[in-house]
Amino acid sequence: MTMEWLDQHFKELDGFPRPNWEAIYEDVDKNFKELEQHDLWCDIARSWMGRLTSRLPSNYSIHESENFILVAAESDKYVTLFQEFLERTLKKILSTLPNIASDNGFGKHVVLLFDNIDHYYSYIFHFYSDDREYGLSAGVYLNNGYGHFAIPHQELNYVESTASHEMTHALVSHLPIPAWLNEGMAVSIENLLTGSAPLEMNNEIFAEHQSFWGEEEIQEFWSGDAFSRSDEGQKLSYHLAQFAVNALSKDYDSFVEFANKAHYSDGGESAAKEVYEGSLGNLISQFFGEGEWGPKSETWPEKDTSAMIDK
Repeated sequence: MTMEWLDQHFKELDGFPRPNWEAIYEDVDKNFKELEQHDLWCDIARSWMGRLTSRLPSNYSIHESENFILVAAESDKYVTLFQEFLERTLKKILSTLPNIASDNGFGKHVVLLFDNIDHYYSYIFHFYSDDREYGLSAGVYLNNGYGHFAIPHQELNYVESTASHEMTHALVSHLPIPAWLNEGMAVSIENLLTGSAPLEMNNEIFAEHQSFWGEEEIQEFWSGDAFSRSDEGQKLSYHLAQFAVNALSKDYDSFVEFANKAHYSDGGESAAKEVYEGSLGNLISQFFGEGEWGPKSETWPEKDTSAMIDK
């Protein structure tokens, strides 16, 4: 179908055509809800990517596979290998996280692979809601409107690692889970698919964590703020999230129940008390000893943490 009706829903910002997804949803619901939704959203994504590539250098092109629409400025061999990896990884994550991961939703997954780091940051900064300093990222899943990945150019083995991480975010984006749970699952899947050994709490790593985490810092972990820190707290947050998910998922059935009940508004505390019959603070006590480790959501600044999941 023709996509001229989308023209009114795009605005040029920061050198990129930015969709007004709220208005697009309204138009779809009003005028196109009788159409096959997956095909319609694929057409919308193709039109969106056509507009985007028209603003990028001429070496960028659109590549489509069974489940993905990829924009990249890479060689044919690179694109083919990456597309094959994406398709395999989608199936692997769905089979590894049954009853948690889901591929229901819009049309095909959209992946933006920028060959220029400035273009990458210019694109993703639009999705940050404040002016504070953020840590660097190797890729991001943008759960805003039509969720999509943005990744800066990397060697193929690195971009595959990043893509597996961000795809995990995409496949659990239907759940309002806290950032630590989201990141812990993503890191665990990334390690599984790349063959990396899970991180262990050895003496050196333990010393780093023990010197960093305190009552204030642990609240940033539960609220999700720590994952955007520009210091060592970002790295340690990913470590701690991985440790926490590994501990909680030993009984997978209980972990499924927890993941489906956890909510970012309280860091998953209510779900933990219901499913595991104890505070999440008890989990952290296993690593660092007794202390005030549990989430205290009443002390967190109000915000919506579901809009962007960053790596």
